[in-house]
Amino acid sequence: MTIDVEAPLSPATGARIVRVAVSAARTLLGVALLVMVALNVVNAVCRYVLGIVFTGADEVLVFMMIWLVMLGLILVTADRRNIALDFLASRLAPRPRQMLAVVQHAAMTAACAFATIQCWAFVSRVAAIGQTSMALGLPMAIPHFALVVGLGGTTVVAALLLANDIAELLHAQPNKRTDRA
Repeated sequence: MTIDVEAPLSPATGARIVRVAVSAARTLLGVALLVMVALNVVNAVCRYVLGIVFTGADEVLVFMMIWLVMLGLILVTADRRNIALDFLASRLAPRPRQMLAVVQHAAMTAACAFATIQCWAFVSRVAAIGQTSMALGLPMAIPHFALVVGLGGTTVVAALLLANDIAELLHAQPNKRTDRA
């Protein structure tokens, strides 16, 4: 009797999975944005044309916006498009540019990890006291948890980018210099 053991994912397969996941996340965020626009239009029509108050629409829009921004933060970080010092990095040679990326991702990892811990403590307190929103009575831990997810996800992505940057820096071929004796 033989047991087939699956081979680990190849880097190409792993990269493809990441691309599909990022594409799906972007699509979901786009759909969420369209839902927000539609909800805003319905709210405006109800309020200004029909004279009806659409209770909770503003709350839902704000809560969705918080989630949208925090999930988008993870995607922007994965694309290396936030806190980008492009004006400086574009003027640097490859090796100093790699070192700047290491510093940048180390700072982001540390700052986001600290912020995640603080947000988690705050969400825990909000959940413990049972605070709810004014219009819909939703637990306020739900919109606040978006910060934990966004900053925690950004911490993980920044740490992975940091590890990648360090590996690239260590494996980069140093500039060959000609020594004259």
